[in-house]
Amino acid sequence: MLLIFVVDVVDGRVGDKVVMEVGAVAVGRTVGRRARAVDAFSLAVECHRDGLARLAFALCGDAVLAEDVVAEAYARVWPRWRRGRVQDLSSYLRRAVVNEVYQRHRRRLLERREASRPADRGNDGGFEALVGERDALWAAVARLSPRQRVVVVLRVVEDLSEEQTAATLGVPVGTVKSRLSRALVELRTTLEDDHG
Repeated sequence: MLLIFVVDVVDGRVGDKVVMEVGAVAVGRTVGRRARAVDAFSLAVECHRDGLARLAFALCGDAVLAEDVVAEAYARVWPRWRRGRVQDLSSYLRRAVVNEVYQRHRRRLLERREASRPADRGNDGGFEALVGERDALWAAVARLSPRQRVVVVLRVVEDLSEEQTAATLGVPVGTVKSRLSRALVELRTTLEDDHG
């Protein structure tokens, strides 16, 4: 049995210490509703962290940025979770990660435009030469529009169904199909141009 000790910090004061079993309801507690929400959310963080980090990395291609994106997603979801406004936490967290990656992408584009410098897409060839085709594929994925990239990552990398992807993105299933179709055509074209 794996036990997690959670300390509730409210207004800078350390609150009640709670012992809970992973995957089960909290054991032997007489603490309030807020503490239960903190405990449940802490457990959710443990359960979903690795999957969300993989999703964020697949979308942005940077491990450090992916960790920041996941942390920010948790920070944005926590107030709604605490108030009971989140029905499906897993989907809600995935959507929060996707939104955060979109937001950072838009911010980066704006910063580039304001600085009026072209994006540096230079390549030294060291690491890429060792890994070859996989890196060529990820480079091609990185060239997709953010909307196409997120559909490719959710459908192919995360292996979500069309319905789950549509629910995560808040779009119709037909939109998921068309974006994926166009993205795959663009990936094929890009990879053939690079290698052919």
